[in-house]
Amino acid sequence: PAGLTARQVDVLRLLGKGYTNAQIASQLVVSVRTVDSHVAAVLAKLGAASRREAAASAAELGVLDAENR
Repeated sequence: PAGLTARQVDVLRLLGKGYTNAQIASQLVVSVRTVDSHVAAVLAKLGAASRREAAASAAELGVLDAENR
């Protein structure tokens, strides 16, 4: 959705749960710098100014798990 890669969708789902970049990195077994890059790309692709806006877009796009909507 919205031109996001599969990994960016993974990051967006965790953003929607309120995870920090460090928590996302731990969950996805990547570095925090990698997560920083993915978060920046997600925000840019969604045209979001904040993590909160990105999470709202995730809900609208239907990429959040049902229990996180």
